[in-house]
Amino acid sequence: MKIDILKGYIQSSNINFLIGSGLSRPYLRTLGDIEKLLTELDSKKAEIDKEDYEIVKVSLYRSYFDNIIYPNINSEFENNQADFDITINSYKELLLRINDIILHRHNTLLTRQINVFTTNIDLFLEKSLEETKLEFNDGFTGRLKPVYDLSNFQKSYSKTSLHYNNISEIPVFNLLKLHGSINWYKGEDNIIYHQRILERNILPIKKMLDEINRELFISTDKGKKDEEVTIEILLERAHKIELKDYQIFENFTKQYEKLIIVNPTKAKFKETVLEEQYYEMMRIYANSLEKVNTLLLCMGLSFADEHIKNITIRAANSNPTLQIIVFAYDDIAKNEIKENLGDWKNENILIISPATFINNCGLDDKEKEALKKRLKHFNCSAINAEIFSVLAKMVHTASKSLHNDV
Repeated sequence: MKIDILKGYIQSSNINFLIGSGLSRPYLRTLGDIEKLLTELDSKKAEIDKEDYEIVKVSLYRSYFDNIIYPNINSEFENNQADFDITINSYKELLLRINDIILHRHNTLLTRQINVFTTNIDLFLEKSLEETKLEFNDGFTGRLKPVYDLSNFQKSYSKTSLHYNNISEIPVFNLLKLHGSINWYKGEDNIIYHQRILERNILPIKKMLDEINRELFISTDKGKKDEEVTIEILLERAHKIELKDYQIFENFTKQYEKLIIVNPTKAKFKETVLEEQYYEMMRIYANSLEKVNTLLLCMGLSFADEHIKNITIRAANSNPTLQIIVFAYDDIAKNEIKENLGDWKNENILIISPATFINNCGLDDKEKEALKKRLKHFNCSAINAEIFSVLAKMVHTASKSLHNDV
């Protein structure tokens, strides 16, 4: 796809983003097959040994906790400072370029609100938005004890000049965390609150994990011959372990499920309060895609979540003015995304890997070779450098040209 085609979409569309865990690389690992494995495990619960079930489930939860949740506390940033800096700086650059584009695009009839839907439970987006001082709604209102309320996403922001009282709308990012967040907690009144000290949510879980004998967990990684991990392989590994008291696993699970996050399974919910928020956010997502002339830019995800996939395909089929562009990490990820999405009737979903972008970007052979050396994967920094930084310059140039003509 030529970059000027995307510029045309940006200039004339309601802008939405859908962001997955792949954008938080290299600091955090992606989910991999954990959702599929946990879903298959739950489907076999009635027919397998209870001890084997508990060992596999808690081992998968532990992998999710160790690789996605625990690294978000401050002390862990210092342990992997280089990868953390790469990730946070990539997010900040991306958000700044998006803000520039929305601020300078020539269409004044469209709102300057940008919806950012994300399945990520980490805090990279919040940290990046705060550190760049960009305006954003994260759903919370209040200062001393912030409360989560979806009505906050209906707000717009404007600034008034000091001398002439001119009012202008400024860009604002609506951050909708579809799978909850590690800094949410449920009060006794069944209301979701903001937890300022993240360790209060996470360290009790870490303490319980550390108290469990490590030999009772199984590896959830690939085998020696790089064999694909299946639920049968995990159950076979679990069957070799003698678990005399699975109450310790159940105690851990009870503590873990106090987190206000959607567990990566199809049977997602243990908490009614989160279930209500989830379906309300998914309704907002669906409604946003039904608007005329809407653009959805997807990054860092594979569409393994069936609910999100189904809503996206339904919107693509019912709204021919919706354009969906998916940035695939590489050609392998592109094929996986195609398989997960299945079929759609309108030609309004475009899946772009680095290879397809290079081959269709309209460059001469010498420029293509230079781009091949720079662009190996569509990670956050590459998407920013090769797509949004270029778009920001193009929008700036078009804006200046328009003002000069006037």
